Amino acid sequence: MNQKTRIYQIQPEASSLMECYIIVTKENKVIVIDGGRDGYGKDFPPYLQSAVRAVLGIGETDDFEIEAWFLSHAHTDHIYELAKLLNAYDENAHYRIKNLYFNFPPVKAGWESKGGEGDYSLDAMEALKNGLSHYAEITGQSGFLYDHINGAVINWDAIRQGLTITIDDCDIDVLRTWEDDDLIVNSTSTVLRLRCHGKSVLFLGDAYTDTGDKLLKQYGADALRSDYVQLAHHGQHGCTKEFYLAIGTDHAHRLWPAPAWVWGTYHHPAIASDETRTWFGLPENPEEYFAKGFDRTGMDLVAGHTPAYPADPTKVSDWTREILSAQLAAEF
Repeated sequence: MNQKTRIYQIQPEASSLMECYIIVTKENKVIVIDGGRDGYGKDFPPYLQSAVRAVLGIGETDDFEIEAWFLSHAHTDHIYELAKLLNAYDENAHYRIKNLYFNFPPVKAGWESKGGEGDYSLDAMEALKNGLSHYAEITGQSGFLYDHINGAVINWDAIRQGLTITIDDCDIDVLRTWEDDDLIVNSTSTVLRLRCHGKSVLFLGDAYTDTGDKLLKQYGADALRSDYVQLAHHGQHGCTKEFYLAIGTDHAHRLWPAPAWVWGTYHHPAIASDETRTWFGLPENPEEYFAKGFDRTGMDLVAGHTPAYPADPTKVSDWTREILSAQLAAEF
């Protein structure tokens, strides 16, 4: 049994666009948020099962369960790791996923992304659908259903706004799921807040500008203030400066699920990480950020700038104690 709940911001290497959080409760219950990789690591073998085993301190063939796996929205860098794991699953996998939660809008009927058809990761969604069918066939977990036309909810009960899921002494609040007037697929991100031992972590996924506005209108700034805030859309082109400052993110611990090339941009027309940094009183220029020692204050954990990564993330032994310590986002 752990003495504390631990939250890891997992990044197998520095270059992939991705988001992944592994949470381990005091009773060693495992919670996963997202996990996919896009770009550089999209077609690499799955890593998540090895990372979980390393976090739990168990071996390559030891059994484990994932108590709950949450998907924020239907983009490759958030869902594709699960799709790969499910499609590769067999009787010798030595793990089970007990509960899987997501809520995606319809792909074609009833909701259209203002970003156009290209805004969907249709190949990743199809892979997820096939993987779920394969997993259900192998395990007999008949509660896993996927309605591809309507986006779907996994599990026996629909994940919905207002739901609180309690795992050990941790509460996970579903603050938001998608709405009919969401602008783009990023806007449909499910927003979660973890409450545990008097601390709170706000997981924004790839929430867009309209998402933040709706959250403020519904809950108010004070209710959204959290000790840790995962910056939306990898810290660029997500929620607005007004949203972040209203909820006190300039004084919170900030989690950046950003590869090095996204976080380290400077005056790039398509990537706004440099602008986002200034909202929290950080230098716009990444070189100045490091020169002034902001990376040593403990307020910002940047996935693409952790000190070390596993040589082979598919091997439990390569997720060393030093690497996991570097990717530890919080413990309380």
